[in-house]
Amino acid sequence: MLGNVRSRFRGRGMEFEEVRRYQAGDDIRTIDWKVSARAGDTYTKLFCEERERPCHIIVDQRSSLFFGSKVQFKSVLAAELATGIAWAALAGGDRVGGQVIGDHSDSDCRARRSKQAVLKFIHELDEFNNKLPSVINGSVDAQAEQSASKISSIANTLRECQRITRPGTAIFVISDFYDFDVLAAKALVELSKHADLTLLQVVDPLEEQLPMRGNIAISDGSESRRVALSNRLTQRYIDARQQHIELLKNAATQARALYTKVETSQSARHALNNIFSR
Repeated sequence: MLGNVRSRFRGRGMEFEEVRRYQAGDDIRTIDWKVSARAGDTYTKLFCEERERPCHIIVDQRSSLFFGSKVQFKSVLAAELATGIAWAALAGGDRVGGQVIGDHSDSDCRARRSKQAVLKFIHELDEFNNKLPSVINGSVDAQAEQSASKISSIANTLRECQRITRPGTAIFVISDFYDFDVLAAKALVELSKHADLTLLQVVDPLEEQLPMRGNIAISDGSESRRVALSNRLTQRYIDARQQHIELLKNAATQARALYTKVETSQSARHALNNIFSR
């Protein structure tokens, strides 16, 4: 269908692309008579055709996002970012779909241009978000126990996304990318060959740098442990995290993807305004 997004396809659009020699089958109405007269041969104009661009949103709702030290959990921020992008895409006339990733399962909502499609996607997102406390506390249901052997990864999700999306799709990946590795980087580059990518990394300030030293207590809400945080251990943590961030940024650059870090101290609305008003 025609739309308001600049396409890679050439056709009878409104935006001039180039002039080339006339070929059999070209529309005679696009012949450039002035250029043809000067060159002594027949030339035709090509225009950039406008087409619709489906929007596909990958949003992470795994247990690593059930964490937050400022304002909100990462899982909540990721859900709000995905919701804002979905409504904005629908308002722009695009078809909207997406994938929601859980620890042992995921959900696939195919792109549709309707309010019901966006509400279905948000409903799936809400269900995965509400499952996080039970996953953390270990009270998983029977279905989750049966699928415990299947562990979702960002690499597998990107490969699945490549299979189900059409060329020209605008893909938004919202995650903390904690398991982003070489395989995920390769999948990201392959996906970029037929899609426009935007990566939103959801982080918490406490993850950026450990705030204390010494023998401290940590807890997941049900169990607690004591960990000795020495200067050496803290530096190793910082170095490992920096290497991980560099891998993600380098993959984003190679895939020609827009990369942005969003902290839990920010509101989703404010973050999206900053990203897409540039």
